[in-house]
Amino acid sequence: MDWIRENKPLAAILGVSLAGSLALGYLLYDSWSSYDERKEAYIGLGNQMAALKGARLAPTEANLQAKKQMVDEYAADVNKLGATLLILQPKVEPLKDIEFQAKLKAKISEIRTAAQSKMQLPAEFAFGFDEYTGSLPTSAAAATELSGYLDAMDELVKMLLKCNVQALDLLERSKLAVELKAAGSTAQANARMAQGPAEILEKRQISLILTLDQGALQLLISRLATTEMQYFTSVRLLRIENQRQDGPLRSEIRLPVAGAAGGGQVQQVSAKKDEGASDEIRPPDPAEVDTVPVFGNELLKARLEIDLVKFLDAAKGVAAQAPAGR
Repeated sequence: MDWIRENKPLAAILGVSLAGSLALGYLLYDSWSSYDERKEAYIGLGNQMAALKGARLAPTEANLQAKKQMVDEYAADVNKLGATLLILQPKVEPLKDIEFQAKLKAKISEIRTAAQSKMQLPAEFAFGFDEYTGSLPTSAAAATELSGYLDAMDELVKMLLKCNVQALDLLERSKLAVELKAAGSTAQANARMAQGPAEILEKRQISLILTLDQGALQLLISRLATTEMQYFTSVRLLRIENQRQDGPLRSEIRLPVAGAAGGGQVQQVSAKKDEGASDEIRPPDPAEVDTVPVFGNELLKARLEIDLVKFLDAAKGVAAQAPAGR
């Protein structure tokens, strides 16, 4: 302290120099830190640019040609699948209007004969083609389309028989475009007949209400999704409820009569005594039935809405119809 008092000018100069050095050091440290951060960001951005330039999807001529080749291969596979679906789809033979009506009546008679004592059918059953039992289709083209539709409905009803469905309570179908046009529904008909670039199939809706048990329902749903069904189908809606909504009355429950099976059992015991002793090991006689099931034996009411899918001829070249930008 004495030296500072004796050398005030020099001490002031040294103090100012020390403060300036500290301030300069802080500024230098701050600038160096900012430089490091900016340098790392620059190097990272450069690495990203290099990675993008070297990526497989970079806009180079080689990648463009590779993409075109993959798109062509995919389009060929799609068209091959479409052609295969058309081959697997049952063919429809051309029919005249009078021939379709005769075919419809023959199939109605055939299915009624097959369903006797097996499955109950509606009183007025015609596969949903009721109007054609008394009138003819408008043209030969309409008769051919309706014939293919009838074959699918016939196959579906036969599958119901195979799955042990007890009753077919309702069978309805959507109308074709040719039927709507003939009936005067021009707007709906044009909407169905308008085929866009990607219009490769037509969905025909079938509604059914069935009375059956759980096993038959499971079997039906399974067979609709396998090759046992010749036509392409898709279950769009399934609603299940018990056929009976309330529980049984006490008067409806029939319990077994006590001793109904006992008389025979007494006779069997006395017969065994007469036979004498034996080393044969025999199981005991079954006990008398003293219980009956109250719930679980009721049937089900099932409502199904099924899409019957028909692939159109456009399925052969659907990939070629897609816009080039896709």
